[in-house]
Amino acid sequence: MTSGPNRVLAILVGLVVVLAAVAGVVVANRTAPSLDADTPAGVVQEYLQAVLAGDYPAAADLISPSSPCDAADVAQAYLPETARVVLDRTTVDGDRAVVTLDVTENAGDGPFGDSGYSHTERINVAREGGAWKITGSPWLLYSCDSTKG
Repeated sequence: MTSGPNRVLAILVGLVVVLAAVAGVVVANRTAPSLDADTPAGVVQEYLQAVLAGDYPAAADLISPSSPCDAADVAQAYLPETARVVLDRTTVDGDRAVVTLDVTENAGDGPFGDSGYSHTERINVAREGGAWKITGSPWLLYSCDSTKG
């Protein structure tokens, strides 16, 4: 007589577990939205994608010409083994902007979810010659002092 409610409960718990697993797979496999490259956040996204893809000349083209950093500096940039970068916010003030990112480096699949080192990064961007360029970014380019903003 008690096996009926126990069976129903077991089925419900099983369904919840299956739905949670499916949701986890969907979230883990979603692609990042492509931001407009004519915006500060879009330029930062394009820059980070170029650095992570090893396209250092493309990444260097997105850095302000007034910066002494070039493709060789970008090629020597600090790159974590893995990183999850999430756009937190973009603050625009005329021709200047600050793009704030939440970064989790070297996230693993431990038994209690993601682990790793999380930090916030602010990347300074300015409109130069009609295009947004990175003017300050301490993350990744630690050796290039003048990009620290």
